[in-house]
Amino acid sequence: MSELFPARTIAIEYVSCTDESREDEFNHWYPDVHIPDLLQTPGIASITRYRNLKSRMLAGQPRYLVLYRLDSDNPWQVIEQVEADNIRRKREGRMIGCLQSHQTGIWDFLALRGSIQSPLRPATHLPDGMPQVLLVVPTICTDPAREKEFNDWYLYTHFHDITETPGLVLAHRYRSLKPRLDEDEARYLALYEIDADDPAAVVRQIQSDDQNKRIPQGRFIDCIKLAYGSGAFEHIAV
Repeated sequence: MSELFPARTIAIEYVSCTDESREDEFNHWYPDVHIPDLLQTPGIASITRYRNLKSRMLAGQPRYLVLYRLDSDNPWQVIEQVEADNIRRKREGRMIGCLQSHQTGIWDFLALRGSIQSPLRPATHLPDGMPQVLLVVPTICTDPAREKEFNDWYLYTHFHDITETPGLVLAHRYRSLKPRLDEDEARYLALYEIDADDPAAVVRQIQSDDQNKRIPQGRFIDCIKLAYGSGAFEHIAV
């Protein structure tokens, strides 16, 4: 279970390296150059990088997830400052040419629920206090008239069910702070912390239980839609 998470406000940026031959260069530049630059921005408390557990990406799928813990009364101003500074850093030669930023969202904390299961192994705390693996689930309620039902189901039914999965230690949920959302943009974000020797097996178990147990039992709501960025991401050690 993480020590620094959840945070009141977070930003999640999905990024990729567009040149496979420069992947190693990219993964040295990001922690050695880019993160120290980003941390100079007032309002950014910490930055953690995660890598998609999938070995092969489909077109448009992000390889990396960058999680910003924000400490600011105006988080959008923080991210706008990052974007402005990145333009300046590009002129200064401090940006790498193979960086692709797919999408950035800012999220405000809503709810937290811990696992009722005994841990599969002793608690592990990474040096930066962040989770080993994050299962990231951005969602849309497809029926605005059922928004309250959707949120009640998530907190009182789904979080209860899903935290029974061995290896899933914590579930937390956020609401988008973007004032106006496009039709295909997520309003909500669920983050599940996984601490297991085989995190991919935990994700498969969740998917199997959704299909074979929760849906047939009527414990899965029918107005939910996944949005861009869903996937499992593993902590990248610095």
